[in-house]
Amino acid sequence: MVGQFATAAEAVGATVKRFTTLSEAITSLRELVSGRSVAASSLPDSVHSLIAPLHFASRNMLDQAEVGISFAQAGIAATGSVLLELSAPTERSATALPPVHVVLLRASTIVPNLAALRDTLQAALSANGGRYLSLITGPSRTADIERVLTIGVHGPKELYLLIIEGE
Repeated sequence: MVGQFATAAEAVGATVKRFTTLSEAITSLRELVSGRSVAASSLPDSVHSLIAPLHFASRNMLDQAEVGISFAQAGIAATGSVLLELSAPTERSATALPPVHVVLLRASTIVPNLAALRDTLQAALSANGGRYLSLITGPSRTADIERVLTIGVHGPKELYLLIIEGE
């Protein structure tokens, strides 16, 4: 299913990289963001501690961050989409404002289609405190002005999906 996910994601303009371990993915992530300001969103503590040395944009400067980093709840093989579960508006900003978005995704969370996420979606939507759910399929694209396709107007221009197949 990882192969199907990667093919679908690449078909809509995402860059997919596959890794055996989380530490390999973090090494690649550090190379991708080297020297750029970062906004992080919905990262598990274990991941946040591994990337702590990076230069993070302050909450009131998220619009100036060059790279957004997030950890997906799931992936959808049929479309190459990732599901992000966010708990605060600032987390949404961290995934939408920077021109580059890097998403970490565990291969074990990839499902065949959207219908397979029904229980996950219901649980997230009924959680206390409210949640924002985002399904992201490729870099931001629009053709609403004279029907000319433009990349990166309403969100990131580049999307990197780092798939962790082991661990």
